[in-house]
Amino acid sequence: MRIDAIHRRHRGDDRALARPFLRNAEGFFHGTDKLLPRFPDNALHFMAIATELALKAYLLGRGISDDWNRIHVRHDLSKALKSATRAGFKGGSPKLAEVAAVLSPYYKSHSIPDMPTELAASIDWTVAHALIAILLGDVHIEVHRELARVRPEYLVCPV
Repeated sequence: MRIDAIHRRHRGDDRALARPFLRNAEGFFHGTDKLLPRFPDNALHFMAIATELALKAYLLGRGISDDWNRIHVRHDLSKALKSATRAGFKGGSPKLAEVAAVLSPYYKSHSIPDMPTELAASIDWTVAHALIAILLGDVHIEVHRELARVRPEYLVCPV
């Protein structure tokens, strides 16, 4: 099935939003390794935001609209990962799906602090942190490759 058949595309071009989404993802991710030992709920929340924004950046770079992401993906990390995979994303780690499955229900309902202790303990969050770092790097490469392919002018950084 073609990507066009899977995802409704926006009449305008939201590809230019991919870079700001990715920058925001990197911003939320930055420092979560230091937050994790002292403020795990905050670190997990920021890691979830970084994951969501990175995957949405990939989708935007592939030409899938911000409206589509807002309506269909929302804050569902598992759905974002599946959508990105369907759109051609081959990066990240297969283990990322496990992290997304644990975080997603609590992230999308704004209740990460309510995650049961035994569920939170089922994930090694230091490893999860590394998986999200890999995701960000892979999305960075893919977004810039896609933007260069489609519209080279997107690579010019405004001052």
